[in-house]
Amino acid sequence: MKLQMKYMKMIFGVLLLVALATGCRTTTPPPTTEEYNPYAKAEEQTVVIQKLDLEAGTMSFVSVNDGKQYDLLYNNGVDVRNKYGEVMSGSLLSAGQIVDIVYNTDNNKLLEIAINPDAWEVREISGFEFDKANQQAKILNQAYRYTSDLVIVSGDKLIGVNEVCKEDQLTARGYGGKLCSLTVDLGHGYVKLENYETYVGGMIEIGYDVIVPVTEDMLLTVREGTYKLKITKGEHSGYKNVVVLRDEEVTVSLMELQIAPDPIGSLFFDVTPAEAKVMIDGETIDKAETIELTYGRHQIRVSAEGYETKEGYITVDSAYKIFTIELSRNGEDASGNTSNTIEPGTTTEQGGSTTTEDSSNNTTESQKTGNTVTIEKPLGAYCYVDGDYKGTVPCTFDKVPGSHVVTFSMTGCLVKSYTIQCLDNGKDDKYTFDDLQTYESVLFQELD
Repeated sequence: MKLQMKYMKMIFGVLLLVALATGCRTTTPPPTTEEYNPYAKAEEQTVVIQKLDLEAGTMSFVSVNDGKQYDLLYNNGVDVRNKYGEVMSGSLLSAGQIVDIVYNTDNNKLLEIAINPDAWEVREISGFEFDKANQQAKILNQAYRYTSDLVIVSGDKLIGVNEVCKEDQLTARGYGGKLCSLTVDLGHGYVKLENYETYVGGMIEIGYDVIVPVTEDMLLTVREGTYKLKITKGEHSGYKNVVVLRDEEVTVSLMELQIAPDPIGSLFFDVTPAEAKVMIDGETIDKAETIELTYGRHQIRVSAEGYETKEGYITVDSAYKIFTIELSRNGEDASGNTSNTIEPGTTTEQGGSTTTEDSSNNTTESQKTGNTVTIEKPLGAYCYVDGDYKGTVPCTFDKVPGSHVVTFSMTGCLVKSYTIQCLDNGKDDKYTFDDLQTYESVLFQELD
């Protein structure tokens, strides 16, 4: 019995030890690892690059579909490719490009960027046209719609639609029939003149786009770049180099180009008969007085009742000069003219008809048709025909057969040219053209 009890105690002790040993141990499951997948919550979008700062690791985009903006994180691990699927450097990306992106929606980290192969691009656009009423832009005679999310980039900043000027040179990018972005490749600056007063009424040229009359207090809008400024008035002209910077105003002094005043000559007219009337450049003079005229050619007309009228040109080329002119009675041969007579080319009115043309006029009598051309609009604009000033609209000038370029300019407006064809058909021609566009009218307006 004791042995049995002893044996049972031994078994119990063993069981107790086993129980204690088992209670002191914990069971640890085998380690498991799950690989992080950044594409698990990824989303694709076709967007326009709005801003990018690769050093800071940030990029902003605008959806081409709904205008939604995305501000995402960028690092060197992002897969960047061109439109052909080839790997490219992220440093080659620029604002305004249309790209396809893949990003993680949990942490807003970019995963992939690829230039969209279906996006279109038109470079070196000048004279950008748009129809705000219909929210359309015309590019190479093709109309594209645009919306308030249009991305416009100038340099390193975004600008509004009203800051784009017709003088700018642009790159346009779009997707389908939508214009998505404009990049200002060449912007515009401003040119202000000083010491230009002697050229008022002349013409100024800067590059190929700015050809306007010289007026008071001019401020010219000019595409950025380096130009040779040309200013002309009559036979006088001068040149000046000018550098135009984007959004900056440059003042150009024309002090060294100013036109020296024409020299003056004193004239006395000894006319027979004494009662004859003398007109110089259309104005009657007092023959009893010495008059002053600028050097050069002047029109003269001498007439008296019962005498043949003489008219033509005199040349002033010295400080003092006496002109002796003797009229012949009607029906007599012209004679009696001594020194300093009226220059050859004068005419005599007989029976009320006159037949001479100023030899300095480029239009000869044989070229004229006897008809006229009248420009009725744009009202108030300066009118030039083949570069010759014809007056302020409305204006009328002689009709000469052939093709002619008619140019209109007005302070604060864009210069506009048209080609007209004049026929020798015995008819007077009349033309009406659109009003000139003001600089303000060609600026983009902020979209509502």
